[in-house]
Amino acid sequence: MEKAAQNNLEQIKGVGSVLAQRLVEGGMDSFAKVLEAGEEGLRNIRGLNPRAIPSILEQARELAGEVQEGPDERLRALRETSERLQKRVQELVADIRERKSDKLSGKKGDRLEMEAGKLLKGLEKVHKAQGIHFKRARKSLAKTGKRLDGMAEGGIKGLTRGLKKARKPLKRI
Repeated sequence: MEKAAQNNLEQIKGVGSVLAQRLVEGGMDSFAKVLEAGEEGLRNIRGLNPRAIPSILEQARELAGEVQEGPDERLRALRETSERLQKRVQELVADIRERKSDKLSGKKGDRLEMEAGKLLKGLEKVHKAQGIHFKRARKSLAKTGKRLDGMAEGGIKGLTRGLKKARKPLKRI
């Protein structure tokens, strides 16, 4: 049991085998117990850098949430995020079509359509995925969303470039 708890705690970035063993010896053998101990409890662990405590607590909070959340809920949340981002891409393309309809013919318009199609395809793959790494997918979708948020007022070239950049995090999933 002790070794399993150590392996589980090693999922936290910055916690290796020695620190995980010390946490278990200190009575913190799960993410929930690390959260329960809080900052004061972690300060009592020998060898733990005090500057790393906020990061460890945040990661433990996320990992404890993933343990409590079943795969069905996580998959549903990923699908909802994917659908929301798909709608956002479609809105961006529709908006640029309204504003710059005269300049959309030719190569610029074709490239915009191509990049939007590729991004939508990537989001659709996330939506359909079954055996997916949830944490990585959630982070990638968040990065894609951030990149999409800043593109509302740009031109055709900027939007095309932005769609291409927004697609990159999806390749990691």
